[in-house]
Amino acid sequence: MGKDRVPIIIEVEPHYAQVPATVKIVYDRHTQTYKFHATYAVSVDEEQDSGNVVSVDMGEIHPIVSFDGKDATIYNGRSHRSIVQYRNKFLARINQKLSRCTRGSRRWKQLKATKKRVLAKLARQLKDCRHKITSRFVSTSNKEEVQTIVLGDLTDIRQSINYSKKSNQKLHQWSFSEIASQIQYKAKQIGIKVKTESEKYTSQTCPSCGHRKKPSGRTYKCSECDWEGHRDIVGASNIWTKYQGWLFNPVVGAMASPAGVRFNWHLCRLDSWSPFMGLMSKKSR
Repeated sequence: MGKDRVPIIIEVEPHYAQVPATVKIVYDRHTQTYKFHATYAVSVDEEQDSGNVVSVDMGEIHPIVSFDGKDATIYNGRSHRSIVQYRNKFLARINQKLSRCTRGSRRWKQLKATKKRVLAKLARQLKDCRHKITSRFVSTSNKEEVQTIVLGDLTDIRQSINYSKKSNQKLHQWSFSEIASQIQYKAKQIGIKVKTESEKYTSQTCPSCGHRKKPSGRTYKCSECDWEGHRDIVGASNIWTKYQGWLFNPVVGAMASPAGVRFNWHLCRLDSWSPFMGLMSKKSR
């Protein structure tokens, strides 16, 4: 560096304080800003004890629903979903307009530029939303001294089910793979192991008695023991018990009021949120 040049000081999180393996400054032509990319070498002890375990059920409306054996937390993804829905409508409109234009014409070029600009903006918004949700989840797991995160694996389910056209579109646009990748990457940085467990029948099995029944809507109600709860939390708790090797979870009744986290788009941050009041408790008659 020349003597007349002023050094650029970039503040980083404490766990990034070590010297990076590579550093690169890149220019983002969409935002017209420069970005700092750093790569760190990470060493993780794969033989560490599993310790505290938290399971994750991933879905379209709630990208992350976690369960630690007693308490459940729902991460609301409706902001992410609304952006995807807006993107679909925008694409339908802009493509219809493009189809009416002569390829290579001035109007066609204007529409193509608009399409590229808007899609890039929406992609950044979706990425930011996923980043904040996964960062909060991993940060919370670290504070609670979680040693292992168990992600629900949907591979077998997707290959065995014949979806409708609308469901196939939702599944294709569902970003659970990106969310899973971000959780794995961020967890590895701080030494948390990440495992996978099949989600097969997890949303259909009563966590109280083990009876299997396909849920109707977002609520699971057991026809055998009358236990009632949100099916995503049922899924997360059953992923947890499957990983532990148990038939059903004897402490599931403790989930009387699950915590909630949702993305506040106007403030570009995550806020606490109370999604349910006593939904996970057994219905009294």
